[in-house]
Amino acid sequence: MNLEILNETVILIDTDFLNDRISHNLTFYKDLYPDKRFKKIELADLLYKFALQASVEETGHGIDILFAYTLSNSNLEYCTPSDLTFEISSDRVQMETAKGVFFTRAYFGDENETCSEHFINLLEVVNYDRRVSRIIMVADNAELNYQLEMMHEESDKSLFLLKKYHGSEIEVPIKYANIDYPIAYALGLNRNEV
Repeated sequence: MNLEILNETVILIDTDFLNDRISHNLTFYKDLYPDKRFKKIELADLLYKFALQASVEETGHGIDILFAYTLSNSNLEYCTPSDLTFEISSDRVQMETAKGVFFTRAYFGDENETCSEHFINLLEVVNYDRRVSRIIMVADNAELNYQLEMMHEESDKSLFLLKKYHGSEIEVPIKYANIDYPIAYALGLNRNEV
């Protein structure tokens, strides 16, 4: 798999996991605040909030954001833009932020691959890239444990995970943050509502 030349910092996103967490949070907060109108999530805003959660400080430098998805599930829930195949694709959408220049791309897996398997395959490619020194992952599934264990023991790369806080399937002791906070803020909630 050819990912082009990567920057030192890479944010890798499991689209199925992200969609699951967006749906979970949207349902939870609609039940909690039935009179509140929730805005659609601006994808650029959500990605920026992920960078904040992971303490990314790459001002003036590039940050690669890679979405792993399957063709059977190529849309982001309640987001704009939402179509990974046509609106993001692998054409390197660029966005300048105070945290760095985001280069966003999306890669779909093979027909027989699940999104989690495709995510792990992308993670292996990113991990073996010598230029990459920091990997931030948006994922949480049991299949990821083996790969993370190997990376945790053998790699000199900085690893960070945005995952579920309760019910996480990740057992490897790496730095992490709760994915639900940036999603809640992207939906328009404030600190007192979260």
